Amino acid sequence: MDLDSTDFGRIHVSTVPLPDGIQAPSATYTYAGSVLVLHRTAGPDEDRYALSVVADDGTGFRRIFEGDIPEHARANGIRHMPFADNRRVLLGDYILECSPDIDSCTRAELVPLEYPWDLEHDPLTSHHWSEIIVSPDDEHMAWTILRTDMGAAAAWGRLERRADRYTIEDATLISSASAFEPDPEHEGCVIPTPVRGGEVKQFVRGGTAISAVGSAGGFLPDSVIQSLDGDAFTPVTRAPGYDETTILSPDERLGIVMTSRASVETNPAVLGLLPRPLAGIAGRGASWAAYMYTVSGVRTFRRGNIGPVLIDIARSQAEPHYEGISLADPDGEWVYVSPLSWHPSGTRVMWIETLRGTMRPGAHATLRVRIAHLRDHVPSEPVAVRPAPAQIPYAITGEDAAAVLATPTPASFVGRVAGRHSGCASVELRSGDIATGREGFTRVDYDGFSDDGLTFYDGFEEITSSFAAGTRYRADLAATGEVDGEMRLRVTWSGISAGTRLLFDLGEDGNPRSFGFARAGSRRLDIADLSE
Repeated sequence: MDLDSTDFGRIHVSTVPLPDGIQAPSATYTYAGSVLVLHRTAGPDEDRYALSVVADDGTGFRRIFEGDIPEHARANGIRHMPFADNRRVLLGDYILECSPDIDSCTRAELVPLEYPWDLEHDPLTSHHWSEIIVSPDDEHMAWTILRTDMGAAAAWGRLERRADRYTIEDATLISSASAFEPDPEHEGCVIPTPVRGGEVKQFVRGGTAISAVGSAGGFLPDSVIQSLDGDAFTPVTRAPGYDETTILSPDERLGIVMTSRASVETNPAVLGLLPRPLAGIAGRGASWAAYMYTVSGVRTFRRGNIGPVLIDIARSQAEPHYEGISLADPDGEWVYVSPLSWHPSGTRVMWIETLRGTMRPGAHATLRVRIAHLRDHVPSEPVAVRPAPAQIPYAITGEDAAAVLATPTPASFVGRVAGRHSGCASVELRSGDIATGREGFTRVDYDGFSDDGLTFYDGFEEITSSFAAGTRYRADLAATGEVDGEMRLRVTWSGISAGTRLLFDLGEDGNPRSFGFARAGSRRLDIADLSE
């Protein structure tokens, strides 16, 4: 497939050829520029994997490891994250050590990795890791912890090699411990805290920051850059739809994004079109439903795509409706799955695609490895590795971190947020719980709310959310002044067992269970446009 764009010039997209018999391949570029392929071997043993290296033109295929990699009960499968030293691979609960290096490996040893805080046995932990990344200094890693209260936490620590295992020393939480803090200027009110510590995706800025899934103040997830050596928190994507992973190029000028923006039939941008001050709070209850609809549903049965999309980072940060260029399969049968990775030259990027409908429990998905070659792009020098921060200013350490992880999220919260200029917003939260089936609930009521004295908000939005029963969202609000818009909207998703479908049949009140629109200025989006 050949593409052409003003931003990037000519782009050639192709499939990396692999030998016959390679089952369920996943691939990533190494720091040396070869392709590291994790794949399954023939036979009934579900723990048996292989790792091989190959050039991205398909030549020089070479097996470097084959054997059992036992999956831990609370792990998110097996991943493969190469170290910058080109001798080791982080696999989640193990580190594969290759001698003399990955490309010419003649001896590979699988060494266990031990996580701190007894996470694997903590009853509040549903996954002791869901994402793992390695710092370019080869000494630190970060990972995401999923919790039974439908929450998540991110952590960072230093890897130490012991005689029979690796451990994570000086581990700290790098997540927001709470959604609000007291407002020092308005007695009895609270202010939202930055949503740090979403799913970690990539170390950037030489290892002193992390590209993560987070909130840039929008209703749906965005990509953000979270500094480790300071308090800075920088949005990478600002589109109104669902933007998750962004992997930055070696010079950090370009990015490759997992996103719904190029999928007209499944892009839930109607939920994010109108900016509103507390959208990031309101949207927390909808994140899982948006993921299941936009991502999981598309991979299994629903027409559409989830990218990847190539973006210019500076334009993406500055322009709310910047689209980039889609690299997705134009025929619509193959759908992106992770990982995403850049060749060290900065002129090629790689990802995986699955044939829709083949990702089923108990079966090996049909996967292919895709590569985009940016024929005209001239990259800058890669960002140099920097020393790890001696202290992360917002980190939660030691016994405090253990206490946070051992404490369930408060079941409920009620508070008021004062507009910095005028008005207020009342917030009511009730956390969901996977174990008990408790529904999550969020409601935000705006009353003349304005932070800048230019735009004023009135009305409400609310979400009731459950994996089993589904998610219901309602909004009846208006923005007046510099930003002119409104949301008159009801959205209903079914539960997971029904495929997290948008429901348009009639509800008890005689109206469709999903109906209405959002408008920002002259642009209007209707939920009916997503009817399957």
